[in-house]
Amino acid sequence: MSDVVVASIKAPDELGPLVGSPGETLTATLKRTITEMILFGFFARDARLYPHELAQRFGVSQTPVREALMQLASEGLIEATPRRGFHIKTPTAEHVAEVWQVRLGLEQTAAEAVVQRLRTGMLDAAAVERLAAIQAQRDALGAAMSTKAHIETNAAFHRALVELSGNRVLIGMFGSIQMQLIGAWVQRGVDSWRGRLAEDAREHHAIISALRAGDAESCRQAMARHVGRSLDGALDDLARQRAEDGRTTIRPAKLTSEGETP
Repeated sequence: MSDVVVASIKAPDELGPLVGSPGETLTATLKRTITEMILFGFFARDARLYPHELAQRFGVSQTPVREALMQLASEGLIEATPRRGFHIKTPTAEHVAEVWQVRLGLEQTAAEAVVQRLRTGMLDAAAVERLAAIQAQRDALGAAMSTKAHIETNAAFHRALVELSGNRVLIGMFGSIQMQLIGAWVQRGVDSWRGRLAEDAREHHAIISALRAGDAESCRQAMARHVGRSLDGALDDLARQRAEDGRTTIRPAKLTSEGETP
């Protein structure tokens, strides 16, 4: 397992260097770089993204830039509007609730698959320690955790859980939905997640404990509590941001303990 990057957020003028990774295509490099710029403050909320300007900035043709932007649009981080190009999406409460609902279903299914693989010996018990190691990083950072570290380590925890399921379709679906989750968190630009760190830690440890015990039902319940509370926090943050922008928001129904809206 590669180390989770926990560097602090870069200043906007430090974002955007186009540096490729080994074996990475130009489109993939552009997508990764533009994603970082969107998530960590280079662009304003609801900003328009112009392929020709990005192409000039990076010194490349517009074709790979458009390909990268179309991929980000398909993943929900930005929106492509006919004859108006691309713009960064500000999530609505309804969209956030829908994303979290899908997230819950995917993660509960993944957890059940992990338990089954552990029971049948297809997965070594030590694999669960991958989750414990990520949470240990979060615990060690504590109050000193940066927003970027919070986003990256939390995403790594949930991504690792899904990857342990061994289900490639599930992993692919979660990869798309997780992009929307990360975008929804960061674009709100609020710091209230710090007040939820202790509860996040307790819930992550409860999920790890249930997996270690091979208890699928306990894991489902722990995941439902965690994702349901996470949704509450996300909606609170979104309402705060929209209030600052002079807009109101209608709060959708909460997830129940079983992950279904009443």
